[in-house]
Amino acid sequence: MKRDPRSGQLHEVTSVAALCEPDAVPLQPLDIAACHGTGWTARAIRYGTASLLAPPRLRLGPSHVALMCEYHGRMLWIESTTLAPRPCAILGGFIEGCQGHLPELRILDYLEAGGRVDVYRLAPIQTLSQAESELLTTILVRHFVGQRVTYDLGGALISGTRLLKRTSLLPAADLNELFCSELVAAVLMRLGRMNHDNPTRYHPAGLLRELVRQGTYRFERSFVASSALQHASLN
Repeated sequence: MKRDPRSGQLHEVTSVAALCEPDAVPLQPLDIAACHGTGWTARAIRYGTASLLAPPRLRLGPSHVALMCEYHGRMLWIESTTLAPRPCAILGGFIEGCQGHLPELRILDYLEAGGRVDVYRLAPIQTLSQAESELLTTILVRHFVGQRVTYDLGGALISGTRLLKRTSLLPAADLNELFCSELVAAVLMRLGRMNHDNPTRYHPAGLLRELVRQGTYRFERSFVASSALQHASLN
């Protein structure tokens, strides 16, 4: 099932094999994966940060976000989380903090659980140069993942509040520990795609709403599981 690119594309994934085919997951450096989980924690984040004033697709926003970069000739999914069900593709082992994975496998994790993954892409005028793409990989892989930057639980909890994050209780930015949207915001600021601010301020939905409203990013496609894939994952 597909839709016109201007209104976004819906890709219904029918099997694990289909998701792993060449070019089945067409991603670009600095694409943002907006993950809509179905667990209790994910639901709490999504409903706790909902907004009727947001762009229609983001009124009920994602529970998690990740960034794409090019690494050794292929796309890599970089995120900061404590909930990934598979070992880091760069460091090996299960990581609590910044880590890298193959995009198709992390998309599959969400689809098998009944969730979905939306992809947001830079507007054409914002497209990365080759030098910026290489800098992106250096920042994500060598610094955040390679330096084993840990997960910022305190910042994540405060970013989800509507009032505390606007007060002096908002902690100063500490790039030695980052939650998911804090990582994405910090990288976008470093690459000049966001105004400089405290990245701790942004929860996943709030970050995407700002990027879409400013015209920096736009919705590109959505990955959802077919009923057959969901049924297979339960057996």
